Amino acid sequence: MGSSLRLGLAALTATDADAALVLLVDQPGIGAEAVARVRLAYRSRMSLAAASYGGERSHPVLFGADRWTGIAAAAVGDQGARSYLREHRDAITLVECSDVAEAYDIDTSQDLKHLE
Repeated sequence: MGSSLRLGLAALTATDADAALVLLVDQPGIGAEAVARVRLAYRSRMSLAAASYGGERSHPVLFGADRWTGIAAAAVGDQGARSYLREHRDAITLVECSDVAEAYDIDTSQDLKHLE
């Protein structure tokens, strides 16, 4: 996860993008409405925003471009941006999305029950 995030952010540095919005592929219960809500939380290139579900931070997550270097440096192993977000938790704008999405993961065959 860390290497994918680093590569994605590195590719964006060559663009005029002001932010990156990250959504994990193993969370099919999160759709366009949650993405749109989190996107609306963008305020500046220093923005940090994340969907929350019942007050718990999850995906999608928005990273302002001025944070990409720090996020990439912290994205090691399978942690992605977790440590960066923990360190900067007071800067995160949480956007409640539990009424439009479900933040479950599909990691095992048992998790497929969410799709029934």
